[in-house]
Formats: sequence, C-alpha cells, structure tokens
Amino acid sequence: MAVHALHAELNAVRALVADGLAEVTGASGDAGQFWVRSACARLTAVDAVLVEAAGGLAGPVQAIAATVVSFGAVALTAALAQAAGLGLGGVLVVAAVVLLALFGVASRLCRPVRMALGRRRLARAGTPPLGARTLHVSAHIGLIVVPDELLRARVRLVSATLRQVGSRHWSVPELRLAARTDPTVRRLAHADLLLCQAIDCLERYLDDLAKGWP
Repeated sequence: MAVHALHAELNAVRALVADGLAEVTGASGDAGQFWVRSACARLTAVDAVLVEAAGGLAGPVQAIAATVVSFGAVALTAALAQAAGLGLGGVLVVAAVVLLALFGVASRLCRPVRMALGRRRLARAGTPPLGARTLHVSAHIGLIVVPDELLRARVRLVSATLRQVGSRHWSVPELRLAARTDPTVRRLAHADLLLCQAIDCLERYLDDLAKGWP
C-alpha cells in the first residue's frame, strides 16, 4: 500500500473514531459508568497508536540509522578513551557503557519522534470523503449505543492493514509474522485490538443495562 494512501486511510479511521467518541461522550447520564469510561479510554488510545503508526520508519532505514549512530558513537568514544591513556580493555568497557546509555536515550526519544513525525505526515495526507454521517436515535434519552462510526472505522482499519501487508500474504501465519516483524502492521493491529475492546465495552454496558444492573 502506498505510503500516502495509508496515511489518508489512517486519517479517515481517526475521523470516524473521533465521531464515535464524541457521540459516546455527548450522551448524557452514564458517561461516567465503568464500561463507558473504559471504552472512551481505549478510543482515545486508538488515535495515539494510529499517529505513531504513521510516524514509523522502514526497517532498513532504522537499521542503517542505528548502525551509523552506533558506529559514530563507538569511534568517538574509542578515540577519547585512547587519548585519555586507557588500554584496550578500558576502551571496550567505555564503549559498551556509551552504547548502553545511547540505546537507553534512544528508546525514550523514539516514541515522541514517531508521534511528531506521524502528526506531520497525517497533516499532509488529508482525509478522504467519509460520506454522510449516520445519526443514532435512541429509544431512551441519554442512552449510549455503539456508534456505527466505530464499526465503519474497524472495517477501514482492517482493510488498510491487509493492504499494508499485501494480498499475497494474507494467510494466518503470514499475518502473524507481519504483526511481529513490521512495526507499522504491529501498531495497526494494536489499534484494531483497542477498537474491538472499546466496542466490546459498550456492548457490555448495554448488556448490563438490559439486565437492570447499575
């Protein structure tokens, strides 16, 4: 799937999720109920995961960048350690410590960088037309229902994920492998899981309400 097309699809999913979240939080009465709060928390998390998915770098690019940075850090550290009069053992110890510190800093900076890059890419991608929004009219004033927008968002998200993997790799083992090895697919799968959990929470809320539970 082309990168620009993927980002446009992610924006479409984000718009649908935002509409669904607004519909849930806009309903009066039970917005503070446990299952409803759980659904809203997951819907909020979906957007962050999709933004991070858009900000990911290709595997080869990440490998090259990590190699260049690591080589430069080790070379500079070795030169400074030798200038300080350390022997080979001391140089290796210092280089190892520097690499560990570098990886620790990188792990903390990676997500903010991906989020910033993702927001920039999604802002440039634009959102394709979503069609007329379906409005839900409940039989009970203030009753929260499962918004159709969330179901449509999941359909588009699954479709985008499958196209990202490629039609030649839709077998179950290949999809599992892609979710483990491709960071973008892994985050799309995580977003889909959160979306499913949010829908399940709302359905559980409605089930409890039908049983007369608080």
